[in-house]
Amino acid sequence: MQKLFEAYIPAGVKKVGNIIISFNNDEVSNKISHCLQLNGFGVYTCKTFAELMEIEHEDVKCIVVDITKGHRSTFHAIELIKQLPLGAIIPLLVVADGESTTNVVRALNSGANDYIIHPYSDKDFIARIKKMISTRAEN
Repeated sequence: MQKLFEAYIPAGVKKVGNIIISFNNDEVSNKISHCLQLNGFGVYTCKTFAELMEIEHEDVKCIVVDITKGHRSTFHAIELIKQLPLGAIIPLLVVADGESTTNVVRALNSGANDYIIHPYSDKDFIARIKKMISTRAEN
């Protein structure tokens, strides 16, 4: 079982669990990682489905993927993730930009649990993550 990846969680911040993020844009990926770490999440980053599959998912609370322009293979990856035993219970949040909102429906139909449209505030992003995790814990 994979342990909490806490290398960059600030001292004194309550540790919540791990999150996997997959973004093409390194700047956005770094911003999201930092936001999650400040809120107690260990963050594993990957750019491909193969990288995502190398991570043991036992201690993962949520997966966050990018469906912005140029990230079309994400829909197939969402379907594959959701077919895995743990993928069926790990909530998946998609991040879309304003130009790809039509892809939100496709992502939800592929198995994503929720979405958020960019630009968004860190506060809104963290609230969505926490809501998805608490909903999972209740089931």
